[in-house]
Amino acid sequence: MMTTTSYLFALFIYWLAAAVGCRFLYAMVFRHLSPIWSGATTGLVAGLLLVPSYAAADATTLAPALITGVFNLLFAGGMEAAVGAFLMLFLGAVVGVIVGIITVRLSTSRPSQQ
Repeated sequence: MMTTTSYLFALFIYWLAAAVGCRFLYAMVFRHLSPIWSGATTGLVAGLLLVPSYAAADATTLAPALITGVFNLLFAGGMEAAVGAFLMLFLGAVVGVIVGIITVRLSTSRPSQQ
């Protein structure tokens, strides 16, 4: 069983890796799109990767909602068990798209320093 410190450290490392991966995706793939689409797709990917959810109704620890939803759907009771994780995943994707668009709008309103 993980201690609280090791659990928080592992969750932080996961979030850091997902954020760095989203930044790389933006720099290599999404930058070639229009600014609004690049912000929206980067926010969508970040929302899908970074949203946590509880693995079960009685769980006290969080896990990535994408992994929790897929595992609950396939191995732990079907759609009834996965609805909570997929709801959190949907909300995270919507918030990610909104934050991505707002971030791009704010960054393109200033003159570029390049």
